[in-house]
Order: sequence, then structure tokens, then C-alpha cells
Amino acid sequence: MTLYERIFGKYPQVKVINYVLTNPKREYTKKEMAVGAEISRVTLDSFIKELEEIKILIKNGLKYKVNLQSNIVKILIKTQIDIADLIMAEELEKSEEVIGKELTHEEFDKYLDSIDYEVDINKELEKIENNEKISVTTPDDYQIIEKNISDLNTEIIMTQYISQNYNKGMINYG
Repeated sequence: MTLYERIFGKYPQVKVINYVLTNPKREYTKKEMAVGAEISRVTLDSFIKELEEIKILIKNGLKYKVNLQSNIVKILIKTQIDIADLIMAEELEKSEEVIGKELTHEEFDKYLDSIDYEVDINKELEKIENNEKISVTTPDDYQIIEKNISDLNTEIIMTQYISQNYNKGMINYG
């Protein structure tokens, strides 16, 4: 249950509003909204007209989109963002608690030196500085390829991992 639902209740309308506001620029079918909000299609049909009447949703053929011009929607989005900010602040406060002892720079360097790197990071940094080809891991098949840094059209190279089992419908602000 999201904090939004804990505050406003687990009512089907709240679940649908919370779900569509997680990606307000997208269009949704009734089925997508029902599945994403974890309610039945029949339940959604019982109140979707009301969401149109109060200008939260706009019907476009067989799909619906969030009415981003509505003052109600603007307030709801701001509320979601404010709630996410509160949660983030609370989590950051918790994370400031230090468990164990803090490593010195020397201890941290020693730890990093103990890791067997597949890529020589110093060599790769030197390649970046000289605009030579660098090793890039492709997101589709995780193969390392050689690319010129100028071909990447970016100043920062980031990597991330998201489990394929991660429920993308649960992604929210924050």
C-alpha cells in the first residue's frame, strides 16, 4: 500500500488516481487502469465517468489521459511529490545513522585494490581524457564494445541494474 493510499484510503478511486498520476502524460485503456490500480474493471466502470466529470481524466477514443490543465490534477500531483519528498527526507535521516566504523581513505583504497576489476578503470579514464575508444557495456546483451567517447553524446556514463521481475507499475515519484 502506498503512503498516498494510507493517507486517503484504499478506495478504488484513490488507487486509480494514484496509478495514473505516476505517469500522467501517458494514455491508459480501462483495462490498464484497472490492472495497474489492482481493481476490477467493473469497479472502474462504476466511477470512471465521475473522474471525467470532475476533470481528472479526459477520454480520447477508447483511452483516457490525465487532464494536466485541471487545477485538481495539479494539486494532486504536487501532493504526490510532497509526500515523496517527505518519505525521502525520512529515509535520508535514517541513512545518516552510521553502523560500524567509518573507513579511512587508506582503508577504502585498500578495499578497492582488493577487488578484481574486469576493466582497468585507470586505463579507461585515460582513454576518456584522450578521447580514445572506451569499453561500454550494452544494455541489451551486456556485451562490452569499444566506442569513442565523442560517439556517446553524453558527458556522464552511468550504469544501473533493475531486476526484470521489478513491478514497473509500482514506480512512483521519489
